Amino acid sequence: MKKLKAYTLMEVMVVMIIMIILLGLSYSSYTSFTETTKFNEDVSTLQHDILVIQRASMLMERNDEEGWIYGLGIYLGDLGYSTGTGDGAYTFFKWCSEYPSFTTAMAKEEYPGGEGGVIPTYLNVDEYQCINSGTPEQDNKLVSLIGYGYGALNLKEDVYIVNSNIAYIVFEAVSGRTFMYDIDGNRVDEDLEIRFDKNFGTSKILTVKNLTGRTKLSDFVESE
Repeated sequence: MKKLKAYTLMEVMVVMIIMIILLGLSYSSYTSFTETTKFNEDVSTLQHDILVIQRASMLMERNDEEGWIYGLGIYLGDLGYSTGTGDGAYTFFKWCSEYPSFTTAMAKEEYPGGEGGVIPTYLNVDEYQCINSGTPEQDNKLVSLIGYGYGALNLKEDVYIVNSNIAYIVFEAVSGRTFMYDIDGNRVDEDLEIRFDKNFGTSKILTVKNLTGRTKLSDFVESE
């Protein structure tokens, strides 16, 4: 009788264990790679959008029927202020002035919107133009910036604002000067910091400089 050759149970188990280890390593490497790709895309996208909106504010062209526009901006409040509280979304807007054209008095103001620089906190996403109605309290408003749509990040709950509940970043018309406002519409005289967390590797902080709008990306260092 011909003797049949076969693997022992121990040999089969060793092969299975090796395969499980290799598959686990491959999955971990793939997960790390995909997260890093999304991470880099998110940082690049947000930096790019900030630069684009600032340039657009400096080169802004109003429609013939529009009144003066204080500036263009990005609403960031939906990013959230702690891990897991945001949805990774942000919105582009125009800040409409109550004046039909730029005035001498406005030229003397230090901030958009007059002394104190309080910004309206209601963003009308269904309105796209700064048309004056003649009622100042209704004309000082935020409307959607058509052509830019909505921004969305991949990491969502892993991206959030670090400081002072900053929710609005505004780039002043013509000058491009950058101003920060909190969730209540009050001006915040400090830089904006947005943290990007990673499960694999080093978390990053994207800093947007107050007044200049310059961005800087740095490693997050846990304070002692």
